[in-house]
Amino acid sequence: MKRYVSVTAFILSLIAIFAIFSVFFYFITTKNATLDTAKLNSNDYNLEVYSSAGNLISNKAEKGGGKYIKISSLNSHTKNAFIAIEDRRFYSHGGIDLRRIIGATLKNAKSLSFKEGASTITQQLVKNTHLSSEKTIKRKLSEIKIAFQIENRYSKDEILEYYLNTIYFGKGAYGIESASNLYFDKSASELSINESAVLAGMIKSPANYSPITNYDNCFERKNLVLSAMKECGYISLSEYEKLKTQRFNVSKSNVKTNNDYISSVIEEYENSKYFTPYSKNKVKITTYLDEDLQQSLCQNKIENFALSQIVINSKNGGIIAFYGNNSNLKRSPASCVKPWLVYAPMINDKYIKESSVILDEQINLNGYSPKNYSNKYYGKVTVKTALSKSLNVPAVKLLNGYGIKKANNYTKNLGVDIENENLSCALGSLSKGLSLKELCDAYSPFNNDGNYQKSSFIKEIFINNLKVYSHQPKPTKVFSSETCYIISDILKDAVNNGNSKKLRALPFEVCAKTGTNGNENGNIDALSVSYTTDTIVGVWIGNEDNSLMPNSVTGSNEPTAITNQIYKKIYKNHSPLPFTPPNSVIKATIDENYLLTEELELLSPNGTPYYYAKGTEPTTEYSSFVYPKVINAKTSVQNGVITLNFTVKHANYIEIYKEFNNKTSLVYSGNIIDSFSERLIYDGVYNYKLKLSDGNTTFDYDFQSVNYKTQNLDRIKNDNWFYE
Repeated sequence: MKRYVSVTAFILSLIAIFAIFSVFFYFITTKNATLDTAKLNSNDYNLEVYSSAGNLISNKAEKGGGKYIKISSLNSHTKNAFIAIEDRRFYSHGGIDLRRIIGATLKNAKSLSFKEGASTITQQLVKNTHLSSEKTIKRKLSEIKIAFQIENRYSKDEILEYYLNTIYFGKGAYGIESASNLYFDKSASELSINESAVLAGMIKSPANYSPITNYDNCFERKNLVLSAMKECGYISLSEYEKLKTQRFNVSKSNVKTNNDYISSVIEEYENSKYFTPYSKNKVKITTYLDEDLQQSLCQNKIENFALSQIVINSKNGGIIAFYGNNSNLKRSPASCVKPWLVYAPMINDKYIKESSVILDEQINLNGYSPKNYSNKYYGKVTVKTALSKSLNVPAVKLLNGYGIKKANNYTKNLGVDIENENLSCALGSLSKGLSLKELCDAYSPFNNDGNYQKSSFIKEIFINNLKVYSHQPKPTKVFSSETCYIISDILKDAVNNGNSKKLRALPFEVCAKTGTNGNENGNIDALSVSYTTDTIVGVWIGNEDNSLMPNSVTGSNEPTAITNQIYKKIYKNHSPLPFTPPNSVIKATIDENYLLTEELELLSPNGTPYYYAKGTEPTTEYSSFVYPKVINAKTSVQNGVITLNFTVKHANYIEIYKEFNNKTSLVYSGNIIDSFSERLIYDGVYNYKLKLSDGNTTFDYDFQSVNYKTQNLDRIKNDNWFYE
């Protein structure tokens, strides 16, 4: 018993010592942690954005930035949304929530992580306005001390008011009034329950739950907030069931300034390691923005539909202009994937050449039956024709033979991972879609010697006048220079003879690919991606809610017409350099008729030009393989009439000679025929000969001799004897 008492006393002593030490440590550590009331009402977000010319284009975060709203102006459901998801016992605790701390500790111990947080709204307010984001015991204790001071000085509604006016909602929007203006184009006092749940849900991670750039994630998070509101009794079960399926509309107000570009700059900055939302540092960002070109893009309009445009400098990967409410809007890239998902990988691996022949026909591949535009099929076509005319069936047939996994080995290096491994990806059916920026980046190897590089809005970042970041292109070799030149040759043909003809009048070389996603009821996406030797241009038209446009809105129409205007602006005072084939590319002129009929590559001086990686070019001359000849020759005699049937190949002139009784006479000369007949008069041996010519080469063909015999009565009856 005495031993038990001794052990108990020892343990209690240790606990007492630890408690005294903890109190002592708390007061020593937090001695300088003091509430500064001025910080609770400040919004010192200091960000300046500059164009490539060095002009200040923004010293504010977003429209409505920094606006303050009184708690009394907000609807109760708006306040309740934040309390339900962030701090359910806000009105009952004194600054910290011990129950929540214990619960979070147990969950973290069980999962061996620190995923579960336990900060109250008061603690978050302290951290956002007074302290750094470092995860140390000192900072946490200071946070608790100041939280107690705030709770002793202000009412709960006052604390909530400060919190809602300082919290960060992404895209440079601080405070709920700024966020409401930005995302819903209304005052926070007008927010619906659904909209309130959206804003309450996104503060955990403004980038991941942005209603603009990550709508689906935001929608799920919104419903989580609604569920929390239901559990707290703020909304009824029936309200929850109705609201959880109800979508919300994000503001799509027309922008006539640089705001689209600036918004994308801020988004890129927020996703960098240099961004801290509640830092009081002075941040300066320089960009690649060309203000004149940006203004020109802003003037392009498509009535009733959304429009996005992007222009990228291929040499440094800088985005020099962007217009569109959402630079990360993911859509189907449609046929714009064909050059880099199907054709370039297969050319690079020498599975196909530009002159390879494919049969364009109706097919069924395990239940999948792709169709060409207007259900038109062309029979045998070359790879060049198939891509320049954007035929669907050849692309699917090629990918089926090549393999999606092989293609994905290339596309991963272009920033695109093919997750839905079905053949429809050859036509742009990617599970997550692509943003216009990502799509244009995938084209970067074609005018950059085979090197992929991710584009950037930001050139440099300065924090408190110290440069902390400078954008440096990080090229990744994906395709050979030979492959890229061959793809460019095909896409130049798409401008001259394919779906991008609206660019044909430009006085310099342009490579282009269009894409249209839709069905017989209407189109959803219309795209044009094009490039010169130093610039990439992308244009998308559609509706952000995936609603249909008329079938007349296609990639070859409005997007290509807008692209034409963009190029005229870019090159109003100069022209880009032409595309120059590398030394490892061979040009060969091929007899295309023979290529498509016999599927043989034969060199011909007057043939169609094709480009080949050195070592894959054809070497057989047309004249050494193709010469005038006769096939399927037959001779027949009936009722005194001899008939010669034959097929002539590769000739344009024919002569027929008859030999009888050692005399030779010309019986026909002229254009190619496939049969000849005449009446035989005298008995004897007849020999017929064909002489063919293609203008350069002649060819003689001797028919089998005919020994003709008949009775005199037949001769009198059948022959024209009166001519004798």
